[in-house]
Amino acid sequence: MSRIPLSRALAPLLVHLSLLAGRADAQRADTLDVLLTGGTVYAGTGTDPRTAAVGIRGDRIVFVGDVPRGTVARQRIDARGLIVAPGFIDPHTHAYEGLPRLDAMQRRNAASLMQGVTTVVLGADGRGPVRVRDVLDSAQALGLGTNTYAMAGFGTARSLVMGASSAPASSAQVDSMRRLITRAMEEGAYGVGSGLFYAPQSYASTDEVIAVVSAAKPFGGVYDTHQRDESSYTIGLLASVRESIRIGCESGLTANIGHIKALGVDVWGTADRVLAIMREARARGCTVTADQYPWTASGTSLAAALLPRWAEAGGRDSLRLRATDPTLRARLLADMRENLRRRGGDTTLLLINGSAKAAPYIGRTLAQVAQAAGAPAVETALDLVVRGLDMGVASFNMTERDIETFMRDPFVMTSSDGSSGHPRLYGTYPRKIRRYVLDKPVISMARMIESSSSQVARTYGLVDRGVLRAGAFADVIAFDPQTIRDEATYTEPTKLATGMRWVFVNGVAAVQEGGLTGAMAGRALRRR
Repeated sequence: MSRIPLSRALAPLLVHLSLLAGRADAQRADTLDVLLTGGTVYAGTGTDPRTAAVGIRGDRIVFVGDVPRGTVARQRIDARGLIVAPGFIDPHTHAYEGLPRLDAMQRRNAASLMQGVTTVVLGADGRGPVRVRDVLDSAQALGLGTNTYAMAGFGTARSLVMGASSAPASSAQVDSMRRLITRAMEEGAYGVGSGLFYAPQSYASTDEVIAVVSAAKPFGGVYDTHQRDESSYTIGLLASVRESIRIGCESGLTANIGHIKALGVDVWGTADRVLAIMREARARGCTVTADQYPWTASGTSLAAALLPRWAEAGGRDSLRLRATDPTLRARLLADMRENLRRRGGDTTLLLINGSAKAAPYIGRTLAQVAQAAGAPAVETALDLVVRGLDMGVASFNMTERDIETFMRDPFVMTSSDGSSGHPRLYGTYPRKIRRYVLDKPVISMARMIESSSSQVARTYGLVDRGVLRAGAFADVIAFDPQTIRDEATYTEPTKLATGMRWVFVNGVAAVQEGGLTGAMAGRALRRR
């Protein structure tokens, strides 16, 4: 009996194994959905850029670097001349305020997507939900253009328990508010937001806020605040920063000062002193951060800008009664004149949005409206508010020097505080790139991208977001540094930004070759 050589006997098996391996390689390569090549890649970590490829499969990044041999992709994008970066995360915005009641256009969030923002917060200024699961589940079912994460609302909890009361909270009321915060955290909130500048939150003492917010301590997260005073309204800017830090530190949460600024003539030039207070707190072991938008005008309501908080206690009906009482009206107008002085006068308040009845006033300064009415500015403002015409205002009250000082600090992130009527909703991130990185270098591109992506993700605990690396979610943007810029203005605040060429949200193209696709690929995120 003749013997068959071993090599010959194994040949069919080897051929079969080779074919299987080839098919497996082809299958693996064929599942790569998107491949961006030739772009200048910033990982989001603050490191120097490099020319590299980014591969995406499904909702995840597969690799960042050289293209593996034999790679096949369903879509190849030539990113030469473009900057490729992680999608930006906006930690203080009102883009999704009102979820899940927003219509499809609002939920698509084109204003954010065209800036490269792929994740936004829900619940800035203490207005976040306490029924987090219901809100996020409903919003997810309806569709979201960008990812969103929720902050539990201190203001929401206080209003549910105490209404518009200016009274101190009783121990029973504190317990009720704590239960609401606990439930919100159990349902996936990333921390607690407050707006102590606004009534009725402004009536809460520091100790009350700490008692309520500390309900979140077992879960961890961030205490994010529109602090009590960004100027000289009540306790003053520096004391307010100390209060914000104390609340965060004693509640066991990261203290984040939202849209940090030195607002008004009384506090211009104090940015260095604010940052020094934050550094001192970190040296004591407190975790303290801030976020900032690159605009000299803040945005708020006419009432919030000018009315003293005592006059708002009890709500709008109580305000109307005070406005008709001769003694209280005199005191009210005197306080409003002082608040107007703090903001730089009636020419610095631009009326930017409101109800249909307010349309005749939009786009005019308070000075112009008062002149047409033939009345002093504060009396005109009070009359508008009492009549229910409490419009939004762009308040020009900051200096470039303070903005740049805050921006250079390594613990200050980027945010928009985006709200209707103000161009920051449509242009914050391109503006920061164009104005403060490219045209007038205040920070580097690497720092700009880090402060807008991975730093936010680390601060809030957004897992696998804000960074370009294998295994991270495929929130990826590619923009042209030659053409990126904000187009929105104070008179045309809804013009979309330009220069963003590609935006992927969880691996799905929401912006393709500079145009919106209409995709609803965002997800409702929950803290693990």
